[in-house]
Amino acid sequence: MINFVQMNRKRVVIFLSLLIFFTSAVCFAQERGYTGKIVDKTTKEPVPYATVRIKKKTVGVISNAEGDFSMPSWLASAGDTIVISCIGYTTASVPFKSLDRAILNIINLTPAITELKEVVVRSRTWRRRHELSAEKIVETAINSIPKNYPQGPYSYLGYYRDYQVRDSSYLNLNEAVVEVFDRGFGMNDQLDTDIQLYEYKRNYDFERDSATEIPYDNKPNTYDKTKNKYIPNAVLFSFGGNELSVLRVHDAVRNYDRTSYSFVNVFKKDFISNHYFKREEDVLLDTTSLYSISFETRYTVSGSMHFAKGRVLIEKGNFGIHKLEYVCYNKTMKETQVMFDVTVEYARHSGSLYLNYISFNNFFKTQNDVDFKVIGLAYDQFKNAFVVSLNAIPSTVDLTDLENFSIEQGHKSLGIKYVEKIEDRKIAIYLDDASRDMMRKQDDKVSSDLKYRINIRDENNRELDKPTVAVINQFRELFVEQVNTHESIQPNATVIRKDLPLVSNPTLSKADGKYWMNPPLKKR
Repeated sequence: MINFVQMNRKRVVIFLSLLIFFTSAVCFAQERGYTGKIVDKTTKEPVPYATVRIKKKTVGVISNAEGDFSMPSWLASAGDTIVISCIGYTTASVPFKSLDRAILNIINLTPAITELKEVVVRSRTWRRRHELSAEKIVETAINSIPKNYPQGPYSYLGYYRDYQVRDSSYLNLNEAVVEVFDRGFGMNDQLDTDIQLYEYKRNYDFERDSATEIPYDNKPNTYDKTKNKYIPNAVLFSFGGNELSVLRVHDAVRNYDRTSYSFVNVFKKDFISNHYFKREEDVLLDTTSLYSISFETRYTVSGSMHFAKGRVLIEKGNFGIHKLEYVCYNKTMKETQVMFDVTVEYARHSGSLYLNYISFNNFFKTQNDVDFKVIGLAYDQFKNAFVVSLNAIPSTVDLTDLENFSIEQGHKSLGIKYVEKIEDRKIAIYLDDASRDMMRKQDDKVSSDLKYRINIRDENNRELDKPTVAVINQFRELFVEQVNTHESIQPNATVIRKDLPLVSNPTLSKADGKYWMNPPLKKR
């Protein structure tokens, strides 16, 4: 179900699925609804992961990392109001009737500014006694998890998706609508939580690439160039599972008493000792003030090749953790690269905090299937030339230097007169007369005894037959659309097997049909 990743002499744990994305899935049509983009009123930058809900109702959506969202028209009537909230911004209300189906609706959020309290001069001794340190705030929040989060059964309906990002474009997008039945924070989430799958589909509105859908093949003592899909400097140990299970394991708040990921490890036991903490300026969630605590791993824990940074937002008074952002970095001689990042947010319902969304992203490398390659080579007796077929247009500059070419047949070098491009993706290597006589004496074993060297580049400056790798990010995300605070799963209900991919699990059909998918918007 999960994998462990080890790096260098320090253990780095990331839970990853090694299952490929399967080719069959159920597709279904949905009515055209409303689309919107939430932006910062001041900077005009997108506001990611904002909550969009219908006033006085329990349903809504979450905007994605680009601030985009889509909402079915049946969700609200013309008289309803949409309420948009996000940590650090003033809550906005938008009449539903002001939205237009025909356009992308731009909605501005105003940054919330914490008001300065009355300045009271205190001695340093008084402040040391009465002000909570950043570390103490986090410690109190972790110890307060049992009282701030539901201990009894509940469920939430959510939109799930996993996808890859290459060159800022979505790739291999898979989507699902799920309902998660949690028996409470006092129970083991991985063992005791049940999940029902209502819909699953592969989204063909975005590019599909089978080359990046293959399983990870990180293996110990194996050079990167022999791997097809891997995380550099990592060793992955497969335990099966599906991508949704992998995602939910990375909720360190829900799994606070169990191993999560490096260097959080067991949140309630290791998080404090593994990090340094710093108090930042408070932030607002509507009118609720939150402590903002930044942190960074201790060098003695992460080692020289890795480090992690993040932020935790904690409600004042009850010390409920609203948000945890965690980014782990991999350091090399050339660069510092994000190895994985996790963001999880909780929102308050009926006095307790329930999951609002979770996003988990890791990068990987894969052999690039669009490298400059030789795809065919044959001897043309009439031309006395070897015709080389290529998958891209070669640069003509390299063809004039015969030092870039050599051909051996039966351990004997063949003389080359000149090289020219005869078609867009074909070149001819012409032999001298002595080599023509040698080739006439050859039988049908010519190709098996042939060795060649061709040092040329294509018009994009890629070297011939030099493998390169593509860097791709793998995302898994779950956005909660409705919370049922006291709901238990029915006896003998059909639930997914967590050791199988979602596409291999049964899908259900809700009688009321009141659920929807919230796919990312195509770039405009």
